[in-house]
Amino acid sequence: MDVTSPAAAEIARLTLERDELAVEMRELQGHVERMARDLAALDDEIASLRRVQAELVRRHPELGSG
Repeated sequence: MDVTSPAAAEIARLTLERDELAVEMRELQGHVERMARDLAALDDEIASLRRVQAELVRRHPELGSG
């Protein structure tokens, strides 16, 4: 195959573009996974604080009126 042909040059360019997009996609997937873990941790913290709040109101009903 003649590597100087326009088709070969276009194949090389598109292959490079595909490889760059694949790397970017893996980076974005990692970012999304980290964000999902952070979101889950925040949800857990909120749930925990709500349980603490409910217990405080149960033990001290006067706290629930404000």
